[in-house]
Amino acid sequence: MAVYFGAVVDIVAETGSLSGKVVVDPTNPLTPDYMGLTLGHSTSAAEEIAKQVPGAQVVKAFNTLFAQVLDQGGDFAGTPASVFVASDDAAAKQVATELATSLGYAVVDAGGLHNARYLEPLAGLNIYLGYGAGLGTQIAPTWLSR
Repeated sequence: MAVYFGAVVDIVAETGSLSGKVVVDPTNPLTPDYMGLTLGHSTSAAEEIAKQVPGAQVVKAFNTLFAQVLDQGGDFAGTPASVFVASDDAAAKQVATELATSLGYAVVDAGGLHNARYLEPLAGLNIYLGYGAGLGTQIAPTWLSR
């Protein structure tokens, strides 16, 4: 569902049943100026989408990456950008993980779908840094560990 979050309800209605399908949600519920969230921290776009697609397995992933990063690939001088993956369904999470790793990204298991409540504000910070702070769109939040 690589669409504007505000369009999700209409698109789901036009699509029909997604029961039994894996739905990867890269959306962010942003205000028109992209500097705030339209949803608070008691729900997320991913959780709201899950309500709209009963029987589907929803995964939050790719939402913290600019389209320009997705277009150019996730390799940053030998360090892969992170794709944070959150879902309540292990098999669906594995599908998204395999997709992200096949594209050259490092995957961070972000737990259950409720953790999309943290990933969406992270995307908002990335958007601020890219546009508001002038760092551009070839940046990505990346989780490092030793």
